[in-house]
Amino acid sequence: MREAERLDWDIALYLEAKGVRPSCRAGCFYCCYPWVTLSRLEAEAIRPHLTPAQKERVLREGPRRLALLRERKDDPGFPGWFFQKAFQEGTPCPLLEEGLCGVYPHRPLACRGVLTESDPERCRPDAPQPSAYLQPPLRMARLRMEALWEEERARYGFLVLGEVAGLLYLLERLPKEKEEAVALLEGLGVLGGRWGYQVV
Repeated sequence: MREAERLDWDIALYLEAKGVRPSCRAGCFYCCYPWVTLSRLEAEAIRPHLTPAQKERVLREGPRRLALLRERKDDPGFPGWFFQKAFQEGTPCPLLEEGLCGVYPHRPLACRGVLTESDPERCRPDAPQPSAYLQPPLRMARLRMEALWEEERARYGFLVLGEVAGLLYLLERLPKEKEEAVALLEGLGVLGGRWGYQVV
């Protein structure tokens, strides 16, 4: 995916120019508990690289996250609540493998922009002094996401945004026509609201 390569390059140039050394390391995965949004094109790029175990976890976790979203998509505090809940229950991203991202070269753009110089323990949701993520990589990731959204609109005529596990779970059932995609997501009760799926 071109946008992922460009983002990685942009972030590497920024870190080098600023002399910034992120504290993020293999085995540190507190950032794998929050709610992560991606587009259909990102999900399509990830899906072929899933292991059988990851596919099985997506089949379990996708419906569960859709149900949570159906109940709480209008709750302003939903992302923070979800982060705490996932951490307490020990249910990180279903793509995680033994503390490492199992699709690291293909991970979502949103994940690529999450970096910190802080002590990784401050990335825990229950940390007394939460970590501050580096803002330039987050902004770079957002810009690349927006470019990919335009590519998706050009390819399909519309854009679908949703949470990683739920969208991977729904991907094979996701219609190619906008009205049908809207009907599917409305029928599941996950379309719209503050945090629900978006079809644009």
